Amino acid sequence: MDAIARSERRPERAIETPLPVSEGTRRRTAEELSDYLVEIGGLLTRYGCPAYRIEGLVRVVAELEGHRAESFALPTGIFLTVTPRGTALPPVHRMVRLHDWSVNIDKLLFVDEVFNAVAKDEFPIEEARVRLGAVEQRPAVYRPLTFWLGVAATSGSAAVFFRGHARDVAVAALLGLAVHALGRVLRRHAHARFLVDFLGALVCALGAAAAATWLADTSREVIVLAGMILLFPGLTFTTGLAEVAQKNLVAGSARLMEAMVTFLALIFGIALAGTLARTLGLVDVAVPDRQSLGWSWQIAALVSISLGFGVAFQIPKRLLWAALLSGGTSYAVTSLLQSLLPGHVAAFLAATVVCAVANGLARATDRPAQLYHLPGMMLLVPGSLGFAGFQGFLRGDWVLGAAKLSSTVLVAAGLVMGVLMANVLVSPKKLL
Repeated sequence: MDAIARSERRPERAIETPLPVSEGTRRRTAEELSDYLVEIGGLLTRYGCPAYRIEGLVRVVAELEGHRAESFALPTGIFLTVTPRGTALPPVHRMVRLHDWSVNIDKLLFVDEVFNAVAKDEFPIEEARVRLGAVEQRPAVYRPLTFWLGVAATSGSAAVFFRGHARDVAVAALLGLAVHALGRVLRRHAHARFLVDFLGALVCALGAAAAATWLADTSREVIVLAGMILLFPGLTFTTGLAEVAQKNLVAGSARLMEAMVTFLALIFGIALAGTLARTLGLVDVAVPDRQSLGWSWQIAALVSISLGFGVAFQIPKRLLWAALLSGGTSYAVTSLLQSLLPGHVAAFLAATVVCAVANGLARATDRPAQLYHLPGMMLLVPGSLGFAGFQGFLRGDWVLGAAKLSSTVLVAAGLVMGVLMANVLVSPKKLL
């Protein structure tokens, strides 16, 4: 059914302009093309490319090579069929299974460069596959110390945006480091790695309760939300909604289910931490609503969190300006609109602006749009989804928490519609 739906959605080609292939370029056989496309599709999936872009890339590249291809991309793998045209040769089928995936902009850019070089006939597919085979051996962009500093900067800056004060910022940064350290240890174990979200939320919520009990003028809500900011599946959630909106129903549903399981693990970790905190005598001192810190704190937090997301996503150092520009655009538009419009409308307009700017930069620089919109979208997603959805749970009011978490679906829909609207206003020139 999904293959039929994709065949009926041929107007997508207007969004994705293929790279020209020079005359005289040797057409690849169906076997060569299948091996190449399934390898590059698997790598793109592993490093954070949405399913609808991968499927569009496969279809267009196959047409440029004189073949017809249909693919079925999932977060856990990709199925591919290439049918030779003008011959009686049978279709060629390929499949690759993925066991782990994460956003890695550096490797995504490398795969994109190899793909562009092959499309321009700068070197053959055989050499491209050799280069792609070595992508896993590429060293990390940042040293471990820089990555740890990025984690602390992200959590501390998030506390500023959640209206935390100086002590909240410091405690959130420390808890962010603790959650990250716990995650690194758990991921080394075959079974314990599935407990990263649950145990991370448990540790962060217990630490926040202790800080709220022992330190004056600290907010448990702000600290726990900021400390586990990197655990939020907001990006997975909005990507899943975008894929469903693009009629990639299976891939989108898989991502939405992943986000739901992560949310449940976080909620249960927070609930268990609340029970343990009461048993240990950690009394939560209610902190009244407070005003945000001054503009100097806001600007410093914006720079820090944008760079923190850039480090987390492994954006190359020479391109960190893209993270600052994306984060700055997101913050500026949100600050202008949030006091004037309902939350879901502000989210829609902010996502439209951020992604339209990203598409324009992608066209101008010949790089994937993810490089330019991920940091800005990450600023939109945690603030709108995380704080509103978890505030009730943190207070122990499950009815309020469920109601607020349900209302955030409208905000998430606004973000997704903003992404789709941006693709119409400033259509991406590249397949990625």
